Amino acid sequence: MLVAVLLASALVAVACGSSKKATPAATTAASGATTVAAATTAKPATTAAAGTTAAPTATTAAAAGDAGLAAVKANVDKFSKADGGIGVKTPLTGKAPKKTIAWLECDVPTCSAYLTPGFKAATTALGWTLKIIPMKSTEPGPAFQEAIDAKVDYIASTGLGIAQYQPQLDAANKAGIKVLSCFGTDDPSPTTIQMQCGDESFVQKTGPLMADWAIAKSNGAANILIVSIPDFPILKVETDEVVKEIKSKCPKCTSEELNVTLADLIGGKVPASVVSKVQANSKLNYVFYSFGDLPGGVTAALTSAGLNKQVTQFGQDFSTIDLDEIIAGTMGAWSADPKGYAGWLMVDAAARLSLGMPLTEERAAASLPSVIVDKADFATTIKGTNGDWAPTGADAAFKKLWGV
Repeated sequence: MLVAVLLASALVAVACGSSKKATPAATTAASGATTVAAATTAKPATTAAAGTTAAPTATTAAAAGDAGLAAVKANVDKFSKADGGIGVKTPLTGKAPKKTIAWLECDVPTCSAYLTPGFKAATTALGWTLKIIPMKSTEPGPAFQEAIDAKVDYIASTGLGIAQYQPQLDAANKAGIKVLSCFGTDDPSPTTIQMQCGDESFVQKTGPLMADWAIAKSNGAANILIVSIPDFPILKVETDEVVKEIKSKCPKCTSEELNVTLADLIGGKVPASVVSKVQANSKLNYVFYSFGDLPGGVTAALTSAGLNKQVTQFGQDFSTIDLDEIIAGTMGAWSADPKGYAGWLMVDAAARLSLGMPLTEERAAASLPSVIVDKADFATTIKGTNGDWAPTGADAAFKKLWGV
């Protein structure tokens, strides 16, 4: 989610909603553990010393390893298809009155490519006015102020922390302007932001899911380089969850982190940084990206350095570049992060608020639906729908709830 980075910073999505992007056909997990064969041949001691407890046998340890691998494979299999429809089920109580919503479009490709089309389609369906305001993810205050000065009814943004725009949030609330957010970590409340989709609950699902994919694919022998922009709070939550999952489900796997900045991404410095890390550690065999815009140019750099065969690349919150590489066979898998859907969800919340409806389903809808994309045909299908993924029939489902 960056939409979740760029969506996370508007999640480079998250910055906005990914990349969180995955989001979001499933991978087929490799079976069997590579580390248990020798262990299962050891025989347990027949007698424990008096007053002591016999240590676990090698066979028991091997069985535990098999159980862990079976668990991650089951989770990967679960996301071989989408994990749900749209997150709201309650119809509007009436026709939503005409309003204006400002979408603060972040400064990374994810926002303009995926979130903006979602906002345009949703507001068109409602007959609302959409005001698109460019936003600098590291300095969102001016964009918020422009929306306030324009006297809009609602403001939507992605990938931000309230602390980045607290004065403007206070001014918006004073003016009666409701603020909506996705791909952030701040909890919603009636006096701050009205909603937060693609939050911790989402990346706590998709981050571990993709760690499971690598564990299963490698038969429990994954040594993973984790590439992210920790300046975005939602991405820090995501990568912490990835590390935690690796440690808990695969004791023989390893991970190390490569933290870059938004300036590094925009300046094209990420490929060289990844190559440097892979060159320095010949044991690395997987590279994970926290959102879809991060790996731009990395495959070419790895190939030039003769390292492309050493590592399998994968991530959370795909972008079009990642779909292209799945089709070409140079990327392993990505989770889907439904970014355009997040735009629909924020407009849905605004429509409910315009009718005085409480957002009773906001928390249930926060963990966005997702799916693993690891097959060329599935990636090709998604590319044919603007390169974004959403549950089948999502647009029509929202329109039905809105009575339009």
